[in-house]
Amino acid sequence: MSIQEKTALVVGAGIAGASICLALKKRNIKTILIDSDMGPALHASGNPIGVVYPFLTKHKTAESEFSLNAFLYFLSVWEKFQLQDLVPHANGIYFLMDTGSSYDRYSHAISSHQIEDQVAKEEMEPISGAKALFFPNGKSVSPVKLTEEIVSLTNAETKYNCQLLTWEESEKDSKILCKTSQGEIQCDYLFLSQGYQFSDDPKSNWLPLKKVRGQILKIPEQSPTNSFGILYGDYLTAPIQGHQVLGATFDEFKLEPEPRPEESESMWKDLCERLPKLFSEWEPLNPRLLQTRVSYRTQSQDRHPIVGKLPNLSKMDLSVKYQNSLRKDGKKIKIPYFERVGILNGLGSRGLTHSLYAAEILVSSVLEEESPVSEKILKSLKPDRFLLRMWKRDQLT
Repeated sequence: MSIQEKTALVVGAGIAGASICLALKKRNIKTILIDSDMGPALHASGNPIGVVYPFLTKHKTAESEFSLNAFLYFLSVWEKFQLQDLVPHANGIYFLMDTGSSYDRYSHAISSHQIEDQVAKEEMEPISGAKALFFPNGKSVSPVKLTEEIVSLTNAETKYNCQLLTWEESEKDSKILCKTSQGEIQCDYLFLSQGYQFSDDPKSNWLPLKKVRGQILKIPEQSPTNSFGILYGDYLTAPIQGHQVLGATFDEFKLEPEPRPEESESMWKDLCERLPKLFSEWEPLNPRLLQTRVSYRTQSQDRHPIVGKLPNLSKMDLSVKYQNSLRKDGKKIKIPYFERVGILNGLGSRGLTHSLYAAEILVSSVLEEESPVSEKILKSLKPDRFLLRMWKRDQLT
């Protein structure tokens, strides 16, 4: 069977699932995209405006190197498919460096990562007058429209209101049998990107992923206002189609879906204190009366994405203890995998920036192609990292 005749099932129609579909389209693999909701980008990818920029650290790490490469990959896809003509957006993101620690971190990141001026450079943010890292091609963007356009590019067969119930990898014919709420689907590859719904799957619910609550405010475009996105702990997007977004709160413990008026007031107060020059020229607004949206992100234990083949815990030799592996004649633990099943999850608040690149890494891994990233980055992304930690702590039995 040629690769053109193979079929992949992608679970989850947010920006991550859409990105996986695009990576599969590149390889001419027929793709079915399912989601338990009535359409794409209805959860974390459904906020009215999001921001695209890389996460950087003072010294180059696997995490920051991945994030910078992901940002550059996003820009290449954006240009290749002329998404600027299809997706509402505004170019330019300022990341304020208005404290000693933030200036130390991000000013050194420029040199340690050898970032060129067209990617990021140190500038004064014009409204606050504070030192900032400026990403000229960073974006305030509509996540919903971006996701919809990427799905459209892939020609994937979509099945909404369709939930994955169970799946099994057949050893007989290398097929994966998936039972869904709309019937059985037989495929060659399965890709799991269903966010916090991963916990419904007994084959992946061992992963240390958390459901995290975020709240944003949708603000009618003010005059005057910022023409670039501004990040200062919270963020204020540039206006798109008459609105801008103030966000976002973070709560991993109390997860109620109802908006919290006190959080809206807190974000509003922080905006006033951090950008007083801008805020003082706005018409008075009551943050309790502004449109509010609550959504849930899925975050990994180390806040880094989970990307790679899914380990198969049912086939692990749990008699091997970590301490035994350190002895001269001790065994080494071998991690068995579901060979044709991959996972992309734990993107947290950086899904817009990271999804396209992470999907490319994931698909190349499952198809056993040469990896587009170094071994160091690959190890930092693979779900194995959590399995090995659990093994060391004797948490697998």
